[in-house]
Amino acid sequence: MNVIGAGIAGLATAVALADRGWAVRVFERGPELRATGGGIGITPNGMLALDAIGVGDAVRARAVVQSEGGVRVPGGRWIARSGLRFVEERYGEPIRALPRLDLVKALADALPPGAVQFGACVEPAGAGDARTPATIRVDGTELESDVVVAADGIRSAARRALHPWHPGLHHTGSVSWRCVVPADGLTVAAAETWGQGLRFSILPLPGGRVHFSALARMTGRRRVVGAEGGPAPLFGGWHDPIPHLLERSAREVLFFDRIEELVCPVDCFFTGRVVLAGDAAHPMTPNVGSANLALEDAVELAYVLGPARSWDGLRAGLTAYDASRRPRTSRLSRMSRWMGRFAELSSPVAIAARNSGVWLGGFLPEAVSRRSMDAMVRWVPPAG
Repeated sequence: MNVIGAGIAGLATAVALADRGWAVRVFERGPELRATGGGIGITPNGMLALDAIGVGDAVRARAVVQSEGGVRVPGGRWIARSGLRFVEERYGEPIRALPRLDLVKALADALPPGAVQFGACVEPAGAGDARTPATIRVDGTELESDVVVAADGIRSAARRALHPWHPGLHHTGSVSWRCVVPADGLTVAAAETWGQGLRFSILPLPGGRVHFSALARMTGRRRVVGAEGGPAPLFGGWHDPIPHLLERSAREVLFFDRIEELVCPVDCFFTGRVVLAGDAAHPMTPNVGSANLALEDAVELAYVLGPARSWDGLRAGLTAYDASRRPRTSRLSRMSRWMGRFAELSSPVAIAARNSGVWLGGFLPEAVSRRSMDAMVRWVPPAG
């Protein structure tokens, strides 16, 4: 079994498949393990998936529990605030946060030594069928495989090869900056702040660090052509501790992204013997925990493939994976799009109505969180 990509989806799938008896090789273009974006929140469904592949305790040891959440306005007033204890009571696990790289390393540590090959230039060569294996080309050498798992990220070359007529990624009109900075001397709490087409999120991490993301929706008056200016001109006048976090980001790695998604999902997650997982299968806006969905993908794919080696068994497993994962991820992609638009309103009138509704209780955080989190988090790993 060959896996393209050593990100969260690729490594988790490799671990899950190895647990099911598959000999797995992971090919990564980069020279080492890496993870862009800083911190990550693991919701209960993600922890269930990690437990299913034997990595849950390693992640718990590297993470901190998020005990509260809420929404503020740029001046600092809370329009919604909630304890998050109900998450553990409702789903059996709290929300945890840790650096993305720590999650990637925990997954890699669960693989046999040498399973990941770095610096590999990989491209799909053939999807395979009932009589022929799938093939990939690694540094010019063609390799055969019963199944190829393409977990090569949001700009997946495998997805483009399997779906050449698909319109591809769509830029949402938003950009984001993400960074991890020291939290010493600052009062930080997990929260979002909503401005006029602007959103700032704070996520405390272990070791006295804090992750922030600053998202801006581009308008006729607001243009961002690159990361050079950073988020400070847009967010520097907001409430504490935001100005301090931005000041400290000047001494750290600041990631910049144009937010893209597949508005139109692909019509199938596999072709022949090549199957998509994680962002390669379902790129979406960053509002519903897409990394947790990638962990679900890994568990479900390994389960349905099981020990199958015959074409009939493999095709049945891949068909079951597509039937399970595509409706769920398509539904959550639409939900993520709606959540982003709600938080990133630009009209002052719409913003005032939204904030009043939140503050008065029409959109109480626990009520909304329970409904939206049921959709995101209610997932049961397959047994066996």
